[in-house]
Amino acid sequence: MKIPRLKTNPAAGLVADALEYEGIKPAQAARDMGIPRSRLSDIFSGRKGVSADTALRVERYLGISAMMLMRLQSDFDLSRAVAEKGEQIEKSVHRHLAEA
Repeated sequence: MKIPRLKTNPAAGLVADALEYEGIKPAQAARDMGIPRSRLSDIFSGRKGVSADTALRVERYLGISAMMLMRLQSDFDLSRAVAEKGEQIEKSVHRHLAEA
């Protein structure tokens, strides 16, 4: 599998950049979106990813597509899984090929 390893979560980076551009502090954004401050803190620090619920709230609050955020999150999760377990999975799981 040749999926490049992403060092940082692009979904989290996009939200952080948008907040900074708009001059909104994360604590204020969390209040306005009705989520705990710790959720944004965990997302920005890499402890958690962007959930569907958070993506929907960000879409409503900042106008960033929830679908795009979820795709970015999914790509990031897959790149991390490949980096952490891809080689092991390639060695231990053998492809099943149906007979013609």
